[in-house]
Amino acid sequence: MNDSCPSCLARDIAPADSRSRGDRIVDGYRCPNCRHAWAVTRDLTAYSELHSRRAHTRTRRTAA
Repeated sequence: MNDSCPSCLARDIAPADSRSRGDRIVDGYRCPNCRHAWAVTRDLTAYSELHSRRAHTRTRRTAA
């Protein structure tokens, strides 16, 4: 999910890195304009049924 830079307000910035943590996903961003870095944690169950199914898929850690 793309985001806007909280520092310079540039829009449509794609995540530089994403990690899943149970029902949540953490997206890390870096603005190409001002180089500001930030992270956003989203609860996937709050977005849609599609994201909810993704949150409940088995990860490598839980499959072992």
